[in-house]
Amino acid sequence: MAFDRTNKLRGWLCVPVVLLCWLMAAAAVAAEGQRWQLLSPDKQIALELLLSQDALTYQVSYRGKAVLKPSVLGLAFKGQPLLKTGLLADKVSSRSHDAQWQPVWGQRAQIRDHYNEITLQLRESTAPGRQFTLVFRSFDDGVAFRYQVPAQAALAGELVISDELTEFAFARNFSAWWVEAYRNLSFEYQYMNSALSSVSVAHTPLTLTDDGIAVAVHEAALVDYSSMTLRNITDNHITLKADLMPWGGANPGMDSSATVDRVYTKAPFQSPWRTIQIAPTEAALLNSSLILNLNEPMAAGTDTSYIKPGKYMGIWWEMHIGEKDWSPGPLQGATTARAMQYIDFASKHDIDGLLIEGWNQGWEGQWWQRPPTFSFTKPVKGFDIDKVAAYAKAKGVELIGHHETAAGISYYEQQMADAFKYYQRLGVHSVKMGYVGKRLDGREWHDGQYMVRHFKKVVDTAAAHQVMVNAHETVKDTGLSRTYPNLMTRESVRGMEYNGGSPDSGNLPNHTVIIPFTRGLSGPIDFTPGIFNFNYQKHRPNNRVPSTLANQLALYVTLYSPLQMVADLPENYMPGGKLHPAFAFIDAVPTDWQQSMALDGKIGQYLVMARQDKHSERWFVGATSNEQARTLQLPLQFLDKNRSYDLVIYQDAADAHWQTNPMAYQIQRRQVSSKDLITLQLAPGGGAALELIPR
Repeated sequence: MAFDRTNKLRGWLCVPVVLLCWLMAAAAVAAEGQRWQLLSPDKQIALELLLSQDALTYQVSYRGKAVLKPSVLGLAFKGQPLLKTGLLADKVSSRSHDAQWQPVWGQRAQIRDHYNEITLQLRESTAPGRQFTLVFRSFDDGVAFRYQVPAQAALAGELVISDELTEFAFARNFSAWWVEAYRNLSFEYQYMNSALSSVSVAHTPLTLTDDGIAVAVHEAALVDYSSMTLRNITDNHITLKADLMPWGGANPGMDSSATVDRVYTKAPFQSPWRTIQIAPTEAALLNSSLILNLNEPMAAGTDTSYIKPGKYMGIWWEMHIGEKDWSPGPLQGATTARAMQYIDFASKHDIDGLLIEGWNQGWEGQWWQRPPTFSFTKPVKGFDIDKVAAYAKAKGVELIGHHETAAGISYYEQQMADAFKYYQRLGVHSVKMGYVGKRLDGREWHDGQYMVRHFKKVVDTAAAHQVMVNAHETVKDTGLSRTYPNLMTRESVRGMEYNGGSPDSGNLPNHTVIIPFTRGLSGPIDFTPGIFNFNYQKHRPNNRVPSTLANQLALYVTLYSPLQMVADLPENYMPGGKLHPAFAFIDAVPTDWQQSMALDGKIGQYLVMARQDKHSERWFVGATSNEQARTLQLPLQFLDKNRSYDLVIYQDAADAHWQTNPMAYQIQRRQVSSKDLITLQLAPGGGAALELIPR
């Protein structure tokens, strides 16, 4: 009995020892934190998460080298403590996904959506016990994460997000390509190239390069939230923090601690995805579909019958170069007769649509300097819209509407439903939106939640009336065309128009070999290429298009948009009354693609892009250069190995130069196969455009 009692006693004595051991182990785990790892499907990208008492952090490596050091995550709600510390992981789950989907239009007819995912359901360990979820996905071409906040008593009612604590603590001082945020013209500036440590507050996409790696930070699925910029916050100047555009036109400047209202919401809600695209080269970034993959599919039953990619002309460039004016009067561009001239040309050369700026009332004088007076249902004197619409229909050309708001959103929304109904009656299935002005309604940023909400109304209203949207001066793209396929393209960049009427002499020659690697990563660009006449200095003595003619052709391939403008005047495509030989490329090049691949390129220097037509076996290649002449070698390995092709090359003549001889070009023809290597000689500011037709 004594033996049994002793053993029992020993057993009871062991209980507190075991408990003590367990508590010690738990304390050690708490001190060290909980760790999780998420690998990309190809195991080249590793995302590591650490949950400690201080914060949840993430870090990213690529091919064994650090890209991001531990970076803090969290949210700040107005009037509440930071949602950052003392977090517990109530539930952790993981899954893998691998599927194919088909966009209505795009750079690729089929897109693979392949990722590994981990979800952390988090809760504060102390009162008020707020809960939120973080979802992380790792693709072969990058990583993404988003915040999800469920309905809960601790976050009831109206909420104001005053800050997002998300950090991007880079492991090295990359070379950065960026546009500064909080400026009057939003995205419409030349890109700067500097060390990452010199970035102040940058718009996204922010593109970073170093030996053996290229990175782009952006966001996807921006819905009812404020757009994200990136602010430098640390002494080493290579840690950036999410800086959401504020309401009320507030400008925090360089004070990251400024308290402002950034997002108005209520639970449940979710943030956009924060995205970090990663590739071995700058060119490889262009082959990613990560941003689109992070958006939701379009709703079942969505009407896409009216959605048609294509090319369009416009009564537009002649205003920018001073030949005509938007205002009614002797220089009025939007007249019935002029519109019919464009329609005649478009109908003969497979141009799908005609944009007519200045068609409606309200353009008198300096319209951009006063509150808007536009009518969106009343044509200006001298323009018979019913006659023009009937003429266009008879000629097989679509009219493209135009809604310039002069940044007067409240004024525009009062007319918006009637305006789209008016277009539907006329058979107009496409509209160009404009928001020229420093602030929306005199106070709101173009990149804030105010514009995001408004633009969603625009896209929904347009879809209800079977209208496609092409938006200028609006919030950046985040891949929403997957969800809303009538959202075709947008500007959100310093476009061709700056080469026409800009007082600072327009763009630099390297601009079009920067924006595919930066702005272009977010989605389609309505850059409006196709200028054939470079001698328009009569009214614009300090301006010119900083490219050669061959470069203008190549832009139809290197700068993607499902709606591509044929931007010059009809008569400039008809010198001496005969169609310019180089126009044959514009006539042939499509705007909807079976597949697309960036073959070679260096940001700011050159780009070579190949695309295959969605509706034939033809291939098109565009090559563009900066202000330097260069020789490029183009292997044709992307072609079908069992076929030969007729190759037509439109390229710079030997003496071509963007400044002194921009219109010098040559056309060459030959037969090729996938085994061939083509040498391309690009002039300063030059390019080459290739059509490959299977025999």
